[in-house]
Amino acid sequence: MAAVAPLLETEALCKRFGGLTAVSDVSLRLAEGEIRAIIGPNGAGKTTLVGIVCGRLEPTSGRVLYRGREITAMRPWERLVQGIVYTFQVTSIFKGLSCYENVALPAQRRLMQGIAGRLALDERAIEARVGAALEAVGLADQAERRADALAYGHQRLLELAMALAAEPQLLILDEPTQGLAESEIERFCELVRAIARRATVLLIEHNMSVVLDLAERVTVMDAGAIIAEGTPAQIERDPAVQKAYLGR
Repeated sequence: MAAVAPLLETEALCKRFGGLTAVSDVSLRLAEGEIRAIIGPNGAGKTTLVGIVCGRLEPTSGRVLYRGREITAMRPWERLVQGIVYTFQVTSIFKGLSCYENVALPAQRRLMQGIAGRLALDERAIEARVGAALEAVGLADQAERRADALAYGHQRLLELAMALAAEPQLLILDEPTQGLAESEIERFCELVRAIARRATVLLIEHNMSVVLDLAERVTVMDAGAIIAEGTPAQIERDPAVQKAYLGR
């Protein structure tokens, strides 16, 4: 039986900014339906790596493949059409719009794909998609509230609702629990497990309890390179990880 191609694969990715090497020879394979965490100290190259995967940054060298097809030169919006959705480390929402309007924008974009969608948008379909996304993140009762009136943690959840409305096949989350209360983190973990039933999740996360709770496999980066990869239990025991990240 032929081996199943990974959903996402990077081959020897490098990214240099002048004399600084932010990502160095990173080869990563991500299986469909997986919850994968990328961890590492500040400056390890994690955000730069996912920036290349989602198309916000061009690699200096190396390739990105998605469903076996090279997408290295594909623009961010083209990758979005393919189902690659990215939430930013710093919230990226339209602060002057309501929560409903923020989520309606990606919902409309998704529904407009294909000839039928471009000819006529079904307002009820938009309402249903927006309502489901806001309900999923616990913001259904904040639909008419301006985004900038939300607490920072709720703005993070709003950005996640926007990502869900785009129907991701690969959802990339950069520090998603930053600013969330403990009760909100618990709800977030439940939500990620639900998302993983229909999408693949790649998250950068500093909260090790979240990583150990959610991730099926963990990739550890330091100084731009992958230094370890394995199950959460294997990563906890890895001496290189303990030295670079856990401070032991």
